[in-house]
Amino acid sequence: MIDPVDLAADLVRIPSPSNDADGMRAVQRHVADVLRDHMPAARIRTGGEDRPWTLISVETGGPVPLFACHTDTVPVGDVGSWSRDPHAGEVDGAHLHGRGSVDMKGGLAAAAVALIRAASRGAGGHLLLTADEEVGSLGAQRTSEALEGLDLAGIIIPEATALGVRCSHRGACWLRLISRGRAAHGSAPERGVNAVLRLAGALGPALAAAPLRVDETLGAETASIGTFQGGHATNIVPDSAMATLDQRTVADSGPLLAHWRGADGIDEVETILDLAALRTDPDSSFVTSLPSPVETAPVTYFTDGSVLQGFRPDIPIVVWGPGDPIQMHSVDEHLELGQITDAAHLYEQVLLSAP
Repeated sequence: MIDPVDLAADLVRIPSPSNDADGMRAVQRHVADVLRDHMPAARIRTGGEDRPWTLISVETGGPVPLFACHTDTVPVGDVGSWSRDPHAGEVDGAHLHGRGSVDMKGGLAAAAVALIRAASRGAGGHLLLTADEEVGSLGAQRTSEALEGLDLAGIIIPEATALGVRCSHRGACWLRLISRGRAAHGSAPERGVNAVLRLAGALGPALAAAPLRVDETLGAETASIGTFQGGHATNIVPDSAMATLDQRTVADSGPLLAHWRGADGIDEVETILDLAALRTDPDSSFVTSLPSPVETAPVTYFTDGSVLQGFRPDIPIVVWGPGDPIQMHSVDEHLELGQITDAAHLYEQVLLSAP
């Protein structure tokens, strides 16, 4: 029987940054090949082309869990800042090292091996592999046809929670904020209108006045400027400037959109991404049946659960996976081996206990 640590290491060795369809497809193909070798009767479906998805199913005639795992990672960044090769998949006796080990190839490997083990004992389940989660769950948005008609007991997203079960997270509304000006020669700035200065001056007051809300379960909304760009050359007064805004939301994004569209000094507002918050009843029968403690605090990040709940609002969704969330997106990302093996064991229990 394949070891989940070995599989996780193999997946780390396949670079699959967001927007690299070939890399993500290679990860999905490797997982599908492994499961096909161990479960010849499994049904495997694929789709998505530029944002590939793969669904691997072992059906038993009743409701079974589905594990939803994204196959992309954030970029490595400056390789020189890593103490190890981020794609070597090194195992040092205590940890698996490399980009994607925590987010989320360790959880993916644990779910895949759990499905193999459970299927060998007559149980069923589904493994959904998605693309481009890190850039807004763009791949999950292509999977509605994969989920249609599946008899599901619940959806498990094996993102890093140190194996505590989490039932919620905030949504995400990303905006592109644009200010316009009038170009002029840099030696005569009085003849132009500097768009960089207009936007820079607008952002501080608009952020301070943003109608950020607080939710009893999800906590407070936040707003953060992520990028700022403007101008074409040093000797030209810039006629345009653009900033991107990351807002983590607890409710409908409408009031925030209205606020930014009415902000002084901002001429255009474009929506890049608008994902709903995830909310699952922690007292639902699926959640209370899971063999790990249920923690009331939401995870701080968003997941494909925002999209999947839109496709299947009748199904409880939890975030429950191996690893310390602090390691996500970090230099020298690494995952405790025990978390991988424990996750595989816990996931197998869930599959075996499905009705």
